[in-house]
Amino acid sequence: MGLLDNYSGVGMSPRPKWPHQDVIRRAMRRSYDELEEQGLAMYSESTVTDDWDDLAPDLVIFDGLHTPLAIIEITTHRECRKILGKCQELIARFPEAEYFVYDYEERVLWGYDDSFGEWVTDDEYQIVSRYLSQPLRAYLA
Repeated sequence: MGLLDNYSGVGMSPRPKWPHQDVIRRAMRRSYDELEEQGLAMYSESTVTDDWDDLAPDLVIFDGLHTPLAIIEITTHRECRKILGKCQELIARFPEAEYFVYDYEERVLWGYDDSFGEWVTDDEYQIVSRYLSQPLRAYLA
């Protein structure tokens, strides 16, 4: 399950499991007021552009012009490395955006450090988004 999977159509699978959906629900609820005050919005499973066949990350923070500012993928431990690799396509396309991957099974949050061009975990660093007031884990876990 992840960034490039095709979930279109009723009954398509594999659909994200309940824990995956719970992370999405929590993130949207916990971030809503903060983002709204800034004129920003978080969408789930929305394409990164107005091309509805484009990539659709689990969560995207958009500005008022629907420019992706932060992209958050939620994944299983088994799929985590693959999702980190798939994010590289979006990083190349939207280099100014923030990128995060949350492995909900192992409870590890990854953040892309664009100054070094590498992924780091919240075991190493406190991972934050410039659009949210608390460390990102507070919105996801």
